Amino acid sequence: MLSATEQKEAGVVFKQKRQCSFIDVTFNNGVMEIPVLCIYENTFPIFRNLIAFEQCYPKTGNHITYYAVFMESMIKTPGDVKALLSEGILRIGKSNEVGVARLFNELCTEVFVNNSMSYLNELFYKVNEHCGSKWNKWRAVLARNYFNNPWSIISLAAAILEAPQLKLKELLIEVTNRNA
Repeated sequence: MLSATEQKEAGVVFKQKRQCSFIDVTFNNGVMEIPVLCIYENTFPIFRNLIAFEQCYPKTGNHITYYAVFMESMIKTPGDVKALLSEGILRIGKSNEVGVARLFNELCTEVFVNNSMSYLNELFYKVNEHCGSKWNKWRAVLARNYFNNPWSIISLAAAILEAPQLKLKELLIEVTNRNA
């Protein structure tokens, strides 16, 4: 799966999900809803211990492990952390973007996962399908580069309304020149 900034470039919109469980991530129609995750100094050892517990006791399920894999794929750089911070999805205590990116990059080191068994498997598929669509990429580039302020939208509307009038004026000038 692509990182958070790559997904944004492909038109994915991130929203903070108001839910009790931080592992309840959803993706529908280009909108990914992720519950808030607070990052503190003890976040890394807590996650590593929970992952180790799930790895040692398979009957407990692997939800924390799959969530960690999901977050690891979402956060590859400090820019990804900034993207999620700006949406209110991540909250960091004393750490910074570089430290949080490092935390998620190292979280699943030497962890065995079978992604086909993940509760997030369908989400991965939907996100990859959405991000692979050229239309979604083009629309996101247009929105980001050309329609990021109201004046550009007003200019486009004016051009669309003015174009038929200009064509009509050209036609009238051509007809009058032929008759003259």
